[in-house]
Amino acid sequence: MDKKLKMGVGIGGPSIIMIFVALCLTTLGALSLMTANADWKLTQKAADALTEYYAADNEVEEILASVDADLKTGHPLESDSFVIPVSDRQNLMVELKSEGTRYTILSRKIMPASQWDYDQFKTEFDDSITE
Repeated sequence: MDKKLKMGVGIGGPSIIMIFVALCLTTLGALSLMTANADWKLTQKAADALTEYYAADNEVEEILASVDADLKTGHPLESDSFVIPVSDRQNLMVELKSEGTRYTILSRKIMPASQWDYDQFKTEFDDSITE
């Protein structure tokens, strides 16, 4: 009865679990870094778009101020609408209506800079079945 039964946990099981935990944490860290980078890029694009829009809106307000001054001095409107480029893809279009020495803004909207040409990408398909 001198023999004692040794029950111990080997080094293999905990090592495998630690390696698995380290791999999981590394993967989650890499995924969170990629997500943060994508969010940062999206935030930068949104900030740039907003800056471009407000720069164009500032130009519109300057034009409206000069139109207001011209109408008060008795000069008629040169044109009832004008377009200010916001970016290479968008324009800010404003339509006015003059009433004596006052003007009314009929519309103020963002428009695409160019229209998509459907006919350019139109493809004819031959669906006939040949035997």
